[in-house]
Amino acid sequence: MARALLVAALTFCSLFAVQAATLSYTKAYSNFYSGVTWVPEASTCKSIIDTVGLRSTLSNPNLTLTIFVPSDAAFASLAAKLKVSPSSMNANSALMKQVMYYHFVTGSNGAKAVYHSTMLTNGMKLDTMFASPLTKKPYQLTVAVNGTRIQVKSVGTTATVYRPNVKCGAGVAHGIDTVLVPMPLSLIPKF
Repeated sequence: MARALLVAALTFCSLFAVQAATLSYTKAYSNFYSGVTWVPEASTCKSIIDTVGLRSTLSNPNLTLTIFVPSDAAFASLAAKLKVSPSSMNANSALMKQVMYYHFVTGSNGAKAVYHSTMLTNGMKLDTMFASPLTKKPYQLTVAVNGTRIQVKSVGTTATVYRPNVKCGAGVAHGIDTVLVPMPLSLIPKF
């Protein structure tokens, strides 16, 4: 009996330790806006957040979202593909607000959740804050996991998570190497 209790206690402690280890964060910030600075060269993302009026929202420490944060190199690459300057992209605030909402994940298939990298599974569909104007349903991103590599696929692009699990208030952010675009690049209107 004592041996069975000891085995049960050790099993419980092991499971708890594994879960605690998988929920470790690379950094922690009080909110998403202050956390944007952790992405190397994230000034473009921060500038867009300011331009489209999301600073106040993203400064809320109780915001429960998962946000994929593109680096400056990701925005520069998108600008080059669209044959525009990064500053002209930033100036189109209506379009950039939609693009930013496409990086904000509220959950999966209607269930609200914040996603640490270990919770992202291959084929998982993530609901974004960018909704279809016709159906009012959120556009989704698809997760692809291959070993330790996590990718997020949108309609127009695929991004690789290179800096996971940055705690931002009640949510989590992941640094990505590509801007997620909710349409094929050829359909993006000219700036």
